[in-house]
Amino acid sequence: MITSLTTTELKSYISSQLNLFFPDKYKFEGHDVDSAMGLALERTEYCFKHITLRGFTQDGQAYFSHLHSDQYSQFLFFLSNSLWKISENRPLCDKLIFLNKALNGLFYSYKSGLPDIFLFGHPVGSIIGNAVYSDFLVIFQNVTINTDEDENGNPAPRLGKGLFLGAGAKIIGNKPIGDRVSIGVDALVHNTAIESDSVVIKDSTGNVIISKRKKDQCMAQRYFSVEIK
Repeated sequence: MITSLTTTELKSYISSQLNLFFPDKYKFEGHDVDSAMGLALERTEYCFKHITLRGFTQDGQAYFSHLHSDQYSQFLFFLSNSLWKISENRPLCDKLIFLNKALNGLFYSYKSGLPDIFLFGHPVGSIIGNAVYSDFLVIFQNVTINTDEDENGNPAPRLGKGLFLGAGAKIIGNKPIGDRVSIGVDALVHNTAIESDSVVIKDSTGNVIISKRKKDQCMAQRYFSVEIK
């Protein structure tokens, strides 16, 4: 992967930001941090190489810029989640989440099971709960996904592959969402199961309408190089 900073420079950059925003005793250093940095960069590369938006690849390789806010927000998720998996270093994981909130107004849990392949599209103000996620997820600004459980106490809702969430889209409740579903601007799915290949929109009168997709490709497909099956 081509990166705008070396790993050492990126680690120093993140450390400086954390120290500026949260000047406490918990320093961004240690073997677990080094391991998490390496794993997060690997995960970022795998994710970005599937994204077709300009700026995510360069000369046929994944490209990551620390000054591309969407890319950086995704990397910070991979970093906090990787660090949690490696050492459950709660203070640093908390600080990484708060850093993303400070920079992007974006909230998610470092325990969240966001997929290997996803895209944040200027996701300012989005709240991403501990649902069950699948690959080829697209999240734009002011999206809300709640944290819930199904009737058996398992994490919910379960979200299918190729889910597109437009600006202001909301998923509330524990009902599943199928594959290749598109939820449009300001549309609310409230405790309603949505079948695969559906489109959910909010019309001019404020009513939420659920219909079958008519186009050959779902909305999420335009952002990824791999066919969403």
